Amino acid sequence: MEEKMYDLIIAGAGPAGCSLALCLADSGLRMAIIDKDLFPRKKICGDALSGKVLSIMKRFSGQVYQDFIASVEKEPSWGIRFVGPNLKELDLPFTSARAGSPEPPGFVCPRSSFDNFLLKKVSALPNVTVIQDTKILEVTLLSEGIRVNTSRGVYTGKVIAGADGVHSVVRSLSQVAPSKKDHCLGVRAYFENVSGLHPENFIELIFLRKLLPGYLWIFKGPSGTCNVGLGLLHQQVISRKINLSALLLELLNNHPYLRSRFRDAKMIDRPQAHTLPLGSYRIRRSGNRFVLLGDAAYLVDPFSGEGIGNAMASGECAARAIRNCFLNNCFSESDLFAYDTMIEKRMGRELRVSTLLQRLSRSPFLFNYVVGKANKNIDLKELLSGMFTNEDLRAKLTRPAFYLSLLLR
Repeated sequence: MEEKMYDLIIAGAGPAGCSLALCLADSGLRMAIIDKDLFPRKKICGDALSGKVLSIMKRFSGQVYQDFIASVEKEPSWGIRFVGPNLKELDLPFTSARAGSPEPPGFVCPRSSFDNFLLKKVSALPNVTVIQDTKILEVTLLSEGIRVNTSRGVYTGKVIAGADGVHSVVRSLSQVAPSKKDHCLGVRAYFENVSGLHPENFIELIFLRKLLPGYLWIFKGPSGTCNVGLGLLHQQVISRKINLSALLLELLNNHPYLRSRFRDAKMIDRPQAHTLPLGSYRIRRSGNRFVLLGDAAYLVDPFSGEGIGNAMASGECAARAIRNCFLNNCFSESDLFAYDTMIEKRMGRELRVSTLLQRLSRSPFLFNYVVGKANKNIDLKELLSGMFTNEDLRAKLTRPAFYLSLLLR
């Protein structure tokens, strides 16, 4: 069988893989991006696009961000409504919204639309070949490159980027095998006619006692359709033998905070489950002739569950590392370790802080206490509002002195 040769092979055409290709648009490298699905395709996700996602799109060359704003159906989001275990609400406008910026700080956009938009941008690049509906079966390390056996042929390259999700085939090149205790299991469904939504379309994170440190979410998307789901740690689901779909519907139908809001709601897409690989521990994300991106690299935020922004950020980091490797014609484990260094510098502290916040959120008392204090204290409320864009503020929430100061106020 004839082998098709490229400089770089990207496994996975989601936000991580597409971001990598877009960042290397001017590199002159011959790239193949391979995905098992045919786009547009459904992707199980909360559909929330954070300010981090928008900032990265603005850095892509060309009119990527402007075209996204002009052409993709989406719903702007201006803040977050937290609901504590005692069902007390705390509304937190995003920092830019509080400052009066006319530009939405975030959006809710179905992943089928967002991912398809990014892939169309990649498809327009003259140095990229997009190969869809093709399953990667095996990746083999060669002395001068890598070979990728797929359901539609064989491809070779000098280096491969594994952006192929939590069950990454490319990760077989690595010795990394994180435990499933670092996984979160989520389920989501789409509903119409949900009542009680925030008038400024704040996304809702509802921390019910039986879900901690997980939560239930309600995100209003385009045309009034709501993405509704919940996430729990893998070990909780296994130890308690939880059926996630059944639990979601039971809460929506019977929980006192939710049942009136969903009494007249209509489910338009049945619940579907997915796995989130949390960035709870520092792991090696590169090796000889390969790098791992996004979910394949375990980069999902352990507290919020947000993964799109970190996936796209990993694409930016990988582009810089791979560009340097081609300049030096060196693709060894030590050369590509520069990628791990970039990941650690860019999001290592953020992931560690989020891991601590996740552990703190297991306490209903602590959660209720902070929500109650913030509703009475404007300074605390602004601190919590800013923590989603300010890493130092988020870190402050993990320090015992912060909670001691609340008690002494």
